Amino acid sequence: MHEKDSTGGIISGIMLFAAGYFLFSLFRAADTFDITGIKVFNTIFISILMQALPFMLVGVFVSSAMHVYLSDEMLVRIFPLRNGIGFLTAMLGGIFFPVCECAIVPVAVRLVKKGVAMPVALVFMFSAPIINPIVIISTLYAFPGHPEAALLRVGLGLFIALVIGLIILLLGIRTPLLTVGHDAACCDCCHEESFAHKSAGYKVRALFSHAGDEFFDVGKYIIVGAFMTGLLQTIIPRSIFVDLLSRDGLSLFIMMITAFLFSACSTSDAFIARSFLDRFSMGPVMGFMVFGPMMDIKNMLMLLGNFKKTFVLFLSVLVFLVNFIVLYFFEKMFL
Repeated sequence: MHEKDSTGGIISGIMLFAAGYFLFSLFRAADTFDITGIKVFNTIFISILMQALPFMLVGVFVSSAMHVYLSDEMLVRIFPLRNGIGFLTAMLGGIFFPVCECAIVPVAVRLVKKGVAMPVALVFMFSAPIINPIVIISTLYAFPGHPEAALLRVGLGLFIALVIGLIILLLGIRTPLLTVGHDAACCDCCHEESFAHKSAGYKVRALFSHAGDEFFDVGKYIIVGAFMTGLLQTIIPRSIFVDLLSRDGLSLFIMMITAFLFSACSTSDAFIARSFLDRFSMGPVMGFMVFGPMMDIKNMLMLLGNFKKTFVLFLSVLVFLVNFIVLYFFEKMFL
């Protein structure tokens, strides 16, 4: 039943794309229409997808490989069960376990259930999608000639994740906030029971199957993000963006909300952010690239499946406020 639903969804998507492209071709062929705006939209939309999809594909394969080959026990053994050095391990863990934000919530939930302190698990959850080597490379590629964009993203992301973890530690929030029962964010069943004793051939098939499912599941967000980016930059006059820059903090607020709504994968969101650089300063663009991987729509839904609603609401507000305050004052002082 699941395979039929997936096949039907893919076919529907292809048909929808074909119909849209057909209509676009009709408009393009009509001499009576001014298609300058369509050409601009088409350039932005296609360029974002062409640059972002290869990095997203690599990201889902790495994430799927970790899901299939890395057991929970192996991952938990690396994280100290107490705070202190646990924060440092969590901040740097994303380098060795390159998980994007699309798959980070289930990993963080498993860490907490295995005994890793809640603040440490949250620091890993918020920092890993940013310090992921694939994300760093994609950011460097998206901002040619501006390596400071990647450095700022990593530095600010690690600092903000640590601040959030320390606040959770000081407030004394611990594991009882986890909902009891089925792990809604985990795929089908427990990680070890699924793959620990399976054959090598089974694991390879599971790797490609999981990567394919994740690619189509995550791909829709980057497509929607690229579409909305092209639409916004085509329809909204540049003068409005200039006016937003003159309003203190408003442009940063808008870019953070945009990142939350677009819910683009952290392995490819830098290309969307780069398209806004000619309209916003680096501060708001950092808001998109730092806040987005920490909290977006799909992450919030996964959090709601594993934590109490009151905690998820509190955490969402906390992440937004810490990001806004840090990025706002950083831009004022250094950018």
